Order: sequence, then C-alpha cells, then structure tokens
Amino acid sequence: MNAGIQGSLFGAPEGRFARIALDTPVRREFSYHLPPACEPVHAGCRVRVPFGGRESIGVVVAVEDHPPVDVPLDRMKSIHANLDPEPLLTPALLRLAHSIADEAFCSWGQALAAMLPAALRRNRPRRTIPVVEWIGQLDEGQLQKLEKKFPKQAKAVAYLRQAGGPMELREFRNRTGLSKSPLDSLAKKGWVKFGRKKDFLDPFADACQLRDTPPSLTVPQQDNVDRIVAALDQHHYQGFLLFGITGSGKTEVYLHALEHCLQQGRGAIVLVPEIALTPQTVSRFRARCGDVAVLHSGLTDAERHDQWLAIREGKVRVVVGARSALFAPMPNLGLIVLDEEHESSFKQESTPRYHARDVALERCRLEHAVCVLGSATPSLEAWAATTHKADGLVKLELRERVAGGALPKIQVVDMREQKPEQAKWLVLSQPLVHALQQTLRRKERAILFLNQRGFAPAWHCRSCGGSVHCQTCDVALTYHRWRKKAICHYCLHEEEPPQICPHCGRKVEMVGVGTERAEDTVQRLHPQARLARMDRDTMLRRESYEQVLSDFGAGKIDVLLGTQMVAKGLDFPEVTLVGVLNADTALHHPDFRASERCFNLIAQVAGRAGRSARGGQVVVQTWMPEHPAIQAAQHHDYERFAKQELEERKLFGFPPYGVVLRLTFEAEQWQRVEQNAQDAVQKLLAMQAPNTKILGPSAPPVEKLRGRIRRQILIKTQRQGLYQLRPVLYDLCQKRGVTVDPL
Repeated sequence: MNAGIQGSLFGAPEGRFARIALDTPVRREFSYHLPPACEPVHAGCRVRVPFGGRESIGVVVAVEDHPPVDVPLDRMKSIHANLDPEPLLTPALLRLAHSIADEAFCSWGQALAAMLPAALRRNRPRRTIPVVEWIGQLDEGQLQKLEKKFPKQAKAVAYLRQAGGPMELREFRNRTGLSKSPLDSLAKKGWVKFGRKKDFLDPFADACQLRDTPPSLTVPQQDNVDRIVAALDQHHYQGFLLFGITGSGKTEVYLHALEHCLQQGRGAIVLVPEIALTPQTVSRFRARCGDVAVLHSGLTDAERHDQWLAIREGKVRVVVGARSALFAPMPNLGLIVLDEEHESSFKQESTPRYHARDVALERCRLEHAVCVLGSATPSLEAWAATTHKADGLVKLELRERVAGGALPKIQVVDMREQKPEQAKWLVLSQPLVHALQQTLRRKERAILFLNQRGFAPAWHCRSCGGSVHCQTCDVALTYHRWRKKAICHYCLHEEEPPQICPHCGRKVEMVGVGTERAEDTVQRLHPQARLARMDRDTMLRRESYEQVLSDFGAGKIDVLLGTQMVAKGLDFPEVTLVGVLNADTALHHPDFRASERCFNLIAQVAGRAGRSARGGQVVVQTWMPEHPAIQAAQHHDYERFAKQELEERKLFGFPPYGVVLRLTFEAEQWQRVEQNAQDAVQKLLAMQAPNTKILGPSAPPVEKLRGRIRRQILIKTQRQGLYQLRPVLYDLCQKRGVTVDPL
C-alpha cells in the first residue's frame, strides 16, 4: 500500500510535503508527498516523480510540514527519489526563474529547466559525442545514380564530403533535416563510418593561461574602472552601460573590474555572443583571471555538467560563455558583464523567451551585484535606461581608440549608379574593386560581409513578377551552387533548380547575391587573392571556424568573406579594408527594430578595420544611401541615430516606451488557426486594458511554415495594460500551437 493510500485511510502520510515545478507549459506547481526515505530535501533540489504515467524530473520550490488543502490526500503521489543531497539552485536563482516565467509567459518549471544543463534535466550525462564521417570514393556518375535512386543518401553524401572530416551527428541532422536512416544505409555500403568523440576538441583548451602584465589604462578607462570598483565596494546593485567605440578598450575595463571582484572573494560571469566566443577572447580572460570556466555549445553533456558543478562548488570563480552561462550557479556573485549587449543572439527564441540583458540586470538586483552592459552600438532600450532617474543605468563612455587614430572612414556607394559587367550580376562596385586591389597590393587583409548565403536568394519571373516558393513554407527558394539545388532555409527542403514559373509557365531566372556568388566574383576579379568563405555551408564542423580564423590571423588568407560570422568578435590589426556588400538586407524586414539592426551591423563590421597605425577604410554598398540609419552609420554618429529612432519609437509606442507582444497561432487547417486567433482577440478585447491596441489577426511575414498555417496578433500596450492582460496571455501560452513572444 503506497503512502498516498495510507494517508487516505489512517490520516496524513508520514513525512513532509513538497511543491515541485515540472517542465510543462502548465503554470502551476504540483504537490507530492515526501517520504522519510527521500529526506533531506530542500528547495532547489531535483527530484524524480511520477507524472502523467511516466517519471519526470522536477525542481523542489518549497517544502512544507502540512499537506496542501487543494489536493486530496488519496490522490497525492509520492516522490520516487531525491537526486541531490544539496540544492543545485540557490534561492536567488529560484526567484529569478519565477520572474522569467512571469515576464516570458511560461511556467516556473520551464524557466527552471532552461537554467539546468541537459545532463541534469535528464539525469543521464552524455560523455561522448556521436559523429559520422565520409570514407567512401564516388565518381560523378555514381553520384548521379545515387541522386536519382536515393536522393536522401545523396544529400547526406554531399554534406559529409563538404565537411571534410568527422561531423557531429546532431549538427548533421540540424543542417540537413535528415534522420539517421540514410546514414545507416550508407554505412552498410561502407561509404560512411560512425564514431564517438571521447575527448571533444575544445577550441579553448589551448587558450593562454599564463598571467600577463596589464597594459596601462587611459584616463577615460581608469575613470570607468574607478566607478565600477566603487559600486562593487558598496555590495549593492548597480547597473552600468559602457558606451565605447570599437577598439576603445572596453575589454580592459571589464578585466580590471573582474580582478577587483576576485580580490573581494566574489564570483563573476561574462557573457559574449556565441559568435564572439573565440580562443582570442577566452585567452585574454584566462591570462588575467587564471582558471576560467567556459560554457559553450561544443561541450558534451558530461563536460557541461562537470563545469556547472565546479562553478557551484566555488572551484572556479569566473565564467565566460554565451547566453545560457547567465544561469551559472556562481556563489557570492559580484559582477555580470554583458559584452555587445545589443546582439540579437541574446534573445532566446524558444521557451522561455527571455532576453539576457533583462535577466542579467534582474539577477544582479536579486544578488546585490553589479551589472555592466557594454557596446559600441547600445540597444535603444539600454540607451534610454540611462536617462531614468530611479533604478536606471549609469552611462560610462570611451570615445577614443586605445591604439590611437580615428575610426575608419566609411564610403557609401550608391549601387543605383553602378554599372555591372556585361552579362554579370552586380556584386562589387567599382570603388570596392579598386579598394580591394590596393589592399592586396599592400599585402594587407580585407573582410567582406554579406548576410545572405547561397548563390542567389530567389528565382524571379519577368512576365508575371512572381517567384518560386518552397512547397511547405511561404518563402523563396535559394540556389546553392555547391549542392546544385534550390533549398528552403526554413524546412531544408531541396529540389532541382526551377526553370518554369509556377504561376504563368514562363521562364524564371536567378536574382540576387549570396556569399557563393560573391566568392565567385571576387575570385574572378582578383585571382591572386587567397580567399576563404565563412558561412553555414562551409563551417559544417566546429573545428573549421577556428581553423579559418587561425589561418587568417597567420596571414595565410588575404580576404575573409562571409555572413555574420565575420562581422563580430574579430580583432585583427592587419585588416585595413572592410566591405559591406549589401547594407540594405536588414532594412527589408517588417520589424520596428530594422533600422537599429542595420545601423548596428554597419558600425560593428566597420569596427573590424583600422585597428592599427595603418588606419582603415570601409566601403558600404547600398541601394538606399539616403536612409537615416546608413547616413548616421557613415558618420559614426550613434547618438544622432538613437535620438531620431527614439523619437519615432515614442511616437508609435514601441519599446522602450511601450510593450509589444507577438502572439503566433499555428495549425494544419486554415479554418482552425483563424478561429483560434479570432477567439483570442475577443478574449483580449474583453479585458478592456487601458492604452492597448490589439492588431490582427493577420498573416505573419512567413504565413506557412513546414506545412502549418500561421496567424499572428500584435499587442501594443503599457505596463498597466499588460498587467490586466496577463490572465488571458497565461492561458494562451499553455495551449498547443500558440506562442507568446515579448518583442
């Protein structure tokens, strides 16, 4: 007879009771009987409990001596096992997770699950990484036969050959959308082999760990360090925004603040965008701070688990990592640094949909720590927060480059006035061609940025103006020359390059420029240049990224061409030329932050040039040279841009002057998704929230995704209105096919 039945017949069960938060969308905690055999259990411990006919792992959020009044004792189940002798999560992290759940419209359990490494969520640490490698030999004829008879196997072969070495099975599936079945068939033919990486090639393992001599600080750097140190000495919460132009020495300010934090016996967390998490970055922190835990996506579950426990036990007092490192269980936390805080990668796009900037500030409030946000192009939310009198951010500034010299001159080229080569698509303007020639002649290096991979991003029909779309997604197909296929970047569907317009039956042609076409053009115009392309099609293995950067730094590569991989986190003094091949890409998105992202992108990629006495030059190609974002970026005038953009945001009630949420509804049938969205609108309107606009339902930019029809509702409101809408929003976020996303 179990404990629950005993309680119903003979009184309350022996032992205490626990409230458990489970990783489900349901916004409530679940009560369980805590048998004496599982003691001691504390808030913050993981437990294994029966739930819905199976066992689940949850987090204890409260332990009580009396049974809950809302759960009949004869229905109460008992905890099966206590997994932690000591709490894994501190009371501050439990409160932080509760705050995230409220702001991101998810359950407490979902927020807590995001804080824990995968090994602790499953209680089954994965100590090796499964990989797959191409070992066969196929000629063109065999490949064509394989393509006709087994297209999925042919697709797998193409990606494995492109990888040029062992590829993680997880990464293979993410990039191709294929299951393991085609690989099993290829393995039987002896063309691929499976393996496991026992010792993962950690790109940060060889980062310098020797202590170095800190460089002398400039007067502005010292002033900023003094203000941060004074805040650390007070042991109270304080938020700073370090606004410093590219190359102004923001990292050195972080390092001095870290050293003071360590001298106090406290811990620190440094967050950088995943793309900026390079050995070059990590080595600077290890050289000055000694042992540094690096939390990144390349760790196995077991490695991340070991790092996590080492942090919790105080063995390592500095953590450097991407977004998820924010939840490292650092005892006696004193400092959080969020470098490049404007980066969109700090926004979590799956449940829980939080922004690392907001969560970092909240965690510092809860733990009486100091938070430093740094950027050359701060988010407008952070910039506006410096004007708040109460609980705002203190603005710190670095307006000069440490190495001296001015920011590189930006030349804006109007592509409407440029003439393409005969029978060639216009990729490089004459000013950029000339600048590249001069750079190569001087034996210097260049970075070319284009945020569009593939060869051509669309097929266009001159007769009817239509384009060829994916069969299951409402997006244009992109031609990838290395695959000789038209590919959907959403569902990864592939098909033969289309020849006929599906609307009028006339001939279609490829339009636009991707990194493959740009690579072809640069190589044709500058055949002597040693060129490397960095995008998702070439960087299929984690080692590839580090190898290319190493070769570029060593002078083995003259021109680095790529997507956002080349735009941020790189510091190479030999780079004297940066070319932005199409600055307008970000402006075409239906997003109130489009102008901000365009400005940030130009300013950040321009900052890769001129980091030495040689100076630098930036050429920005655009079809919209008169756009305010491009005009402000040309003059490195962030404050002018921010002032104009904030005035528009205030006029239309966009953040930081209002709250905007996007509700997305998905279903396989149009009638069902439309009805669900209409019902939600009626419930929201019934709340009569003040200063609130409900826009929609309407079709989102991508109306159909992976075969499912989508509708969206936009809510523009203020904090008071949001408070009244919360009951409806909390109810919606628990429904299947509905997402609530704070923008």
